[in-house]
Amino acid sequence: MTATVGSLLADVHARTWALCSTLAEPPASGTTTSSAPLLVAWPPFAAAALRAVDAVGIQAAWLDDAGPVRQVLAEVASAPLGWRISCRAAAGDGAVVKPSAEVLAIRTRLGLIADLLTTQGPARTSVDRAAVAGLRANVLAPVHALAVTTLATLGDRSEAQVARGVLRGVVARTERYALVPVGQRTGRYDDVAAVTVGAPSLDGAIAAWARATVDVARSTHRVTGIALQTAAGDALILTAAAATVCRAASEVGLITAEPAARAVAALTAAHQAWRPAVAWPATVRLDGVRDLEQTRSSRDLRQVITDALRQDRCWLPAEALAARLDLPATVATMRRGLHAVGNVALAHYQAIENLVRGRSQLWLAALDVTQPAFQTAATIEAAVHKRWVPMPRGEPAGEHLLEVARDALTRTTAALAALDATAAAPRGPVPGPQGLRWDQGRIVTLPHPTPLFETVQPTPSPGARAERRAPIPLGRPTGPGPRR
Repeated sequence: MTATVGSLLADVHARTWALCSTLAEPPASGTTTSSAPLLVAWPPFAAAALRAVDAVGIQAAWLDDAGPVRQVLAEVASAPLGWRISCRAAAGDGAVVKPSAEVLAIRTRLGLIADLLTTQGPARTSVDRAAVAGLRANVLAPVHALAVTTLATLGDRSEAQVARGVLRGVVARTERYALVPVGQRTGRYDDVAAVTVGAPSLDGAIAAWARATVDVARSTHRVTGIALQTAAGDALILTAAAATVCRAASEVGLITAEPAARAVAALTAAHQAWRPAVAWPATVRLDGVRDLEQTRSSRDLRQVITDALRQDRCWLPAEALAARLDLPATVATMRRGLHAVGNVALAHYQAIENLVRGRSQLWLAALDVTQPAFQTAATIEAAVHKRWVPMPRGEPAGEHLLEVARDALTRTTAALAALDATAAAPRGPVPGPQGLRWDQGRIVTLPHPTPLFETVQPTPSPGARAERRAPIPLGRPTGPGPRR
């Protein structure tokens, strides 16, 4: 099974929930619960959580409000002297305490999440920024839960005063993230996965195809008309496959109907936008040597999609897909695959823009040159012999190809956002310890029954009301004003 950020987050929340539930239970008679292993494990745990928070940044610095959380996690990760003294005091008798194995296991998974997210660029769009906010809520909710549980195990012992003060800061600064409803935490970063390029799976085939196709499209020497048309044909197939899987997931109740309908509509529009890019006009060409890696990856991709999703030259119905495949995993694969199509769409558009308006040039049949300024004697001679000439800028054929590529990129980007919106899967909440609850496989904290801050309003002085200026009556002379 391919490890994804979402599956790792689910494991982090499940492990944290199990640990907090165990520590919340009253100890057996004659035994006590030691907080020392938790305190010793907190610095590496905080360092891993800090890495996961900073793994995806916000492009505009003023939109990033995670500074206080970073500050308090960095303070814990540095293990100040007071914290180490608290650890030794909690251990007692100078005993060597090993960090909690459960907390270290959670730390390892947070580190894996940070490693997977290092390939993602900064969040630029509103969809990406919402996904970053949800990701941080999912990362910091277990931190909040573990801090609340650790504080409960510390009790009122004076020797743990420093650790208690730092953990209270962690609780206060992570609480607003843990209060975020689970439905608002889902986003595209949950589908980021550790995919092995070229693996015998749909994920591996898509990853190999995207890498080979983008490399060819960005090369000024290897790009050809056949390569760009093949890329468009593959994108055409992938958008149709994504729409088929999304529709099937909606029919079996895996995703809700309204987001699925919007996603299917956007995917259908993207599919239609790729059709004109598959077949170029007969009067335009760009010859060259066919890239073997792209050809092989394209062939493998189409074969894998045919084997998994098609039968007798038709797409499988929803019931057959649910019986043949792990449909939730396939939906996540399609989300990742559509992001690969987005990368290919961008490279495809940039390649055609460079060919139409940049230094590189397409070739145009000399008979089809429409601009009088370029109908020179050499062009006329080439037209007589039915030859080809470099396409001048501004030719309708080139502008049409560029417009088609732009439309495909735009509609693919819209389909990305629509498909990402289908990630939520509602379930019922489960109450838990220390004001926490288990909701849709994630930890959520409960709001305080009473407000934490008192609202204070100023009381006017006794003479302020008497000295207040009276409203001016309209339509008649004003009387004397208040005494000054």
